[in-house]
Amino acid sequence: MAEINCVKEKKCMRKQKRAQHRIARDMNIKCSDEPTENLVICNAGLVTGFKREELENILNEITNKHTIIMPPGKSYCFLKFDDKIVAEKVYQKFHGRNVDGQVTPIYLTFSQSIPDMEEEVATTEFPNGLKLIEEFITIEEESRLLSSINWDNDCDVSSELKHRNVKHFGYEFRYDANTVDPDHPIAPIPVDYKFLLDLFEKNNCGNHNYNQLTINRYLPGQGIPPHIDTHSAFEDSILSLSIGSECVMDFRKDNKKVSLHLPARSLLIMSGESRYSWTHGICPRHSDVIKTDNGITVKQRGIRTSFTFRKVRRGDCECKFYEYCNSKRNEQLIDEALAPGLELSYVHDVYEEISSHFDETRHKQWPNVIKFLETIEPGGILLDVGCGNGKYLTNHPGIFKIGLDRSTGLSEICKKKSFEILLSDCLQLPFKTNSVDAIISIAVIHHLSTSERRQNAFLELLRVLRPGGRCLVYVWAKEQERNSKKSTYLRSNTNNSNDPGIIARDYQKLCNGLMLPIHENRTNFIHNDVLVPWKRKGGGEFFRYYHVFEENEFGDLCRNLPGSEVEQIYYDQGNWCTILKKK
Repeated sequence: MAEINCVKEKKCMRKQKRAQHRIARDMNIKCSDEPTENLVICNAGLVTGFKREELENILNEITNKHTIIMPPGKSYCFLKFDDKIVAEKVYQKFHGRNVDGQVTPIYLTFSQSIPDMEEEVATTEFPNGLKLIEEFITIEEESRLLSSINWDNDCDVSSELKHRNVKHFGYEFRYDANTVDPDHPIAPIPVDYKFLLDLFEKNNCGNHNYNQLTINRYLPGQGIPPHIDTHSAFEDSILSLSIGSECVMDFRKDNKKVSLHLPARSLLIMSGESRYSWTHGICPRHSDVIKTDNGITVKQRGIRTSFTFRKVRRGDCECKFYEYCNSKRNEQLIDEALAPGLELSYVHDVYEEISSHFDETRHKQWPNVIKFLETIEPGGILLDVGCGNGKYLTNHPGIFKIGLDRSTGLSEICKKKSFEILLSDCLQLPFKTNSVDAIISIAVIHHLSTSERRQNAFLELLRVLRPGGRCLVYVWAKEQERNSKKSTYLRSNTNNSNDPGIIARDYQKLCNGLMLPIHENRTNFIHNDVLVPWKRKGGGEFFRYYHVFEENEFGDLCRNLPGSEVEQIYYDQGNWCTILKKK
């Protein structure tokens, strides 16, 4: 038992030291071996999917006097207490132990300071452009609207989604792309609802002839995650009529939060800043806390139906809210200054967190990679750059195989399997020029965030190859359907209806104003530079950065590499692949 405890203690110390170096590098904050009033949770933060609410519940077991700071894009968070005695109690109770919401133990360390970050501030001041008109329709009109909806009518364009029932008119909202196709209209807005359009005009509810309607039905306990409606899909004003029941809708921007009570028969108008730069969402719960003239009360939710009217946009958005605009973000480039930090937080740090789960899920060797390995002459030297858990370092006893990976966790896994393994980066291979016979690099280069870094990775592979040596490279393709056939990645989506909840976390704010879209797993790619969620077995969600390649982009990159010739470029189950030969 003493030996087991000793091993556990050593593991805790390793985790602490690694986190202390990372925090010093990221935040310029020094950690302390002596107790202070500040604590760092080394392996739980926004990137890991750890929720503030879960943390609040844990800390409240000891004290409700604390400050929580969760830096964006980090796998750690900070806690501040009134004094170091309380902080030490928290440390002793939770360090190295499992807590609710975390499958793996959490590791704590004391710090000399905490980052200066603003916490979320609740306010009653409406965002600019947000307007609420109560009693917009009469009780009789509300009853008529509710009676007009037939959720069982299969002739309507409707679908049952994970969070709610929905119907579309005018244009169908495509949840796989978070937009509409303006060239493919569907059944128009019913004549029964024309009186609403007349009321909009009478009350100056935007300057549009609204041509798209989405009707949502919310049962108690259902909601919608926070999101901003796609800028390029719809014009400025968006109108939402609540009928049947009331609810509270939350609006957020930066550290500000506005909770707005939407009574039944009220019309919400979102325009300008409130439409373009504030997220709006409804927390999935059965009741809401509402402030009334008589004080605070709790209202149980009933079945709420919302009528949301939009005007479909043609062309790009011309708003001034660049940071939140998909039309502007499509033009945004990741520069060389941002790239290393982006890859550190959203590639390297993530693989350290998921290495064990990654090893459990990555065993099958891809047939075309095996074919390439079989072409290597006996006695040849193979380098596997980005070898992961070493699944290609098995078999083929006639060749000498060396694995290389940037992840300490994955390298340790390879070491335990008795593989020849080196810890290094694909941009700086620790080998002499002209020193190996063959190289494979499978699903690695797409983690590099600029075209220059991706090209340099190819050049580094070619540098260490001997003349006449060959390398095989696989990267993820943006095209997940080819010749009308879906890739294995898409075919593994067992959910027939796409969940609109992905809009909730549409973009992740990183650093220096850079924002990247979060891809919904098992769906077609919309963007080239994306964050792809990894849900760890037992809990925790992480975002990995990918650049998914288009066919011409990949082909041009391969054909313009000096000192090499392209033997083959091909598509294999959602990946672009090439075999290069060094001249």
